[in-house]
Amino acid sequence: MKLMKKMLLRKLLSSVIMCGILFLALPSADIVPFGDITPSQAVAMIKAKAADPLFAILDVRTAKEFAENRIKGAKNIDVKAPDFQDNVAKLDKNGIYLLYCRGGVRSVSAMNLMKEWGFKEVYNLAGGLLRWQREELPLEGKPLTAVLPAK
Repeated sequence: MKLMKKMLLRKLLSSVIMCGILFLALPSADIVPFGDITPSQAVAMIKAKAADPLFAILDVRTAKEFAENRIKGAKNIDVKAPDFQDNVAKLDKNGIYLLYCRGGVRSVSAMNLMKEWGFKEVYNLAGGLLRWQREELPLEGKPLTAVLPAK
């Protein structure tokens, strides 16, 4: 009887340890600076940081693209413009920045530059405005003409 209890206890203990290891191996739902965030995470961030003067949404597309459509409250700083670094230098390095572009490529580039330049907290909207629109989130201006297929 004691032997059977010991065996059961060992199996139970090993199961608990295995569950703990598997739990720790799961990807974290937390967002980390200088990484991609989903549109739903971006919406939550925008709502949570709405009153924070250090929070800004940055559209890194061209001025023409920005004039056509944008996320409400976004500011335009074109990552491809010659004065991009000068414009970014005017921002508070301790601020919290959500960056986006049409598909997420230019904003990743801008995010990486801002990291190099000493910014503390910058996030990229994964999939850009195309994914934002695909998830039926609101845009100011007219809709984008091409939408990526659903994954």
